[in-house]
Parts: sequence; structure tokens; C-alpha cells
Amino acid sequence: MKLVQDQPAIAADLLLLADTRRRQAGCVSAETRSCSVGSPGPVERRADCVVKLSLDDGSERIVVVEVQNEWKKEKYYRLPGYMTRVFEDYRLPVEMLVVCGSDALARRFRGGIELGPGNRITVRPLGPSDLPTPTELTDEVEPVVVLLAAALGAQTPPDDPELFVSTVDRALGRVETQRAVDYTMYLLELFAKEIGTLLETLMQTKSRPYHSAYSDRLREEGLERGLEEGLEKGLEKGLEEMRHVLFDLLEKKSQGADAEQRQAIEGCRDLHRLRLWITEVAIDGRFEATAQGSDEPKGE
Repeated sequence: MKLVQDQPAIAADLLLLADTRRRQAGCVSAETRSCSVGSPGPVERRADCVVKLSLDDGSERIVVVEVQNEWKKEKYYRLPGYMTRVFEDYRLPVEMLVVCGSDALARRFRGGIELGPGNRITVRPLGPSDLPTPTELTDEVEPVVVLLAAALGAQTPPDDPELFVSTVDRALGRVETQRAVDYTMYLLELFAKEIGTLLETLMQTKSRPYHSAYSDRLREEGLERGLEEGLEKGLEKGLEEMRHVLFDLLEKKSQGADAEQRQAIEGCRDLHRLRLWITEVAIDGRFEATAQGSDEPKGE
């Protein structure tokens, strides 16, 4: 959803992928609109994203974009209300694009929404198989399309993992740096451990701006978590939190902590030393330490 919010013009490309038979004028501009599109009432109804497209034939249209990872009956009944409310508010042609986490879910939406005899609303479902695999895409394709294909296909092991990862890395390298860092965080949550490890190993080369920015983000978030806990809940809690941060980083950067590393981390009672270790792992992906025994607690 963040990909569409950051670059709303992608909605036009996704409509074409959802229906390969359609003929559509080129997109000149796109902008997000208010997502408050449900029926008035005590609970506000919000679509995931609403995009206004301006096409090169002079026409305009509204695209309501919804992301669905599982079948929800209440959402099936709610979607027509989104479309009619947008139609009333903007008085423009309206389309519903449903990005589905599985092909089975996309098939359920492909028949549209039945309102009654002879009255059916068409929606445009987009499932993983409607997108080419990232390795089939070239650098001429919008990077957000590559990243969406990678996200939707995250549960299917790629035939060539290294090519898959290098393609995703090139796409991330073509995105504004801080957005690329955000997308990397999301993708690493979706990818299998093998793919995530390959991507993180590639990022250690620091060959693209987002590589270094990602390491900086990890370091900053890790330090903030640990130090805030240390200040708010006392040194012991801060030490525990910093150890958790370090173990999490080692899990992401390698195969986790070995016996010697675990002994060193659990025996360390120095916030400053733990912070240095976190920085070392976040930046270089390496960690070398010896057990620290029963050091006296040291704050900062």
C-alpha cells in the first residue's frame, strides 16, 4: 500500500496488469485523495488508498485501491459502498483495484460483486501470478512494480535466488533513499530467511546509498530502544533490552550468535560496550568479543 501512496501513478500500471485486455490512455499525472469513502456513521470507513488519474486523452478517473490478504465477507459487502461514495463525491468514472495476497483470493474477486439479479459491480483483482517475476523485469520497468512483484511473490522460492536479490537491490537503488530503507524493512519481514540473508549480505557492500542508510537506521533504532529502556526502567532493563537488540541484529545479519558470542553478550553489563557491539554488527555485519565476566554495571 505504501508503494501506491508514495507513487500514485503506479495505479495506472497495476490496472493494466490486472486486465491485460484493456486499452487505456497513458497516465499524465496522479494524486492521492481522501480515503474517507464509507457511509456516514459512528465508525469512519476508510479505503486503503484513493487515487485520481489524469490520462493523456483528457479524461480523468478515480481508482480505489484495496489490499486484501484473506477473504473477509464484511469487506465484500463494504467495497461497493466505497465506489458509490467516491462516484458521488468526485463525479468521475470509478474503478476498484484489489491487490490480493494470493491467486485464490484474486479468483474470488474476479467474478465481481453481486448486488442482485442482473446487477454486478466489476472489480479489478491483481494476484501474484498477474505480475511477472522480478527476474523477468528490466531496469526500464518502474522500480515500484519490481518491488510489488517481489512482495506478492515472497512466499514462492525464486528459481535463481541471487538473480532475484540483485534485481530487487537494483530496484531499491532507483528509489529515493529513505523510502528504499522503509521498503527494505517491509521486504525483509516478508522474505524467507535465505532471501533476506542474501539481500542483507549484498547491502554490506555499501555500493548504493540506501545500503548505508539502512545500516544507520538499524543502529539508530537499536540504540534508541536500548537507551530509552535504560533511562525509563533502570539499568538492568536497559542492559536486557540492548542484549535483545544485539541478538536480533545477529539473527538478521548472520546465523545468529554462537556459544562464545552468546556468553559474551549475556555476561556484559556495560551499556557502552553493548552499544559499540550493536554499531559494529549494524555497520559491518561482524561481531568479535570475549566473555566479559562479571563486569560491574556501567551506565552513561
